[in-house]
Amino acid sequence: MRVLWFVGGMATGVVLTLITGVALWIQDTSPQRARIEVRVENHTGQDVQEVRLEHVDGEVVHRLLLKGDSLALSYEPRGESSYKLIAILEDGRRLTGGAGYIERGARTREVLEPERVVSSDP
Repeated sequence: MRVLWFVGGMATGVVLTLITGVALWIQDTSPQRARIEVRVENHTGQDVQEVRLEHVDGEVVHRLLLKGDSLALSYEPRGESSYKLIAILEDGRRLTGGAGYIERGARTREVLEPERVVSSDP
């Protein structure tokens, strides 16, 4: 009789461990958790004609970011990722910046200043 209780307890433990493992795997791989979000703030004193976020799997483009405004660009990486941010100002100048390496689910902030791009955590 004790053997049956022991085997039943072990089987219950194994089943609960598997259920917990599957639930954690689903949560970790959900698209919302995997997306990278880049907040771009325009402090250049002029409108930005185009903001381009280039990454390994493609690019995200936004047209016309007004002076003083901000926006959030996001993408879903297929693994490790990096991105390059290119902003084309109203006067034709290009500002470049961006993260050399970024992990899934990360959020970052890019501030467009008159002469440069400043990267930081939100």
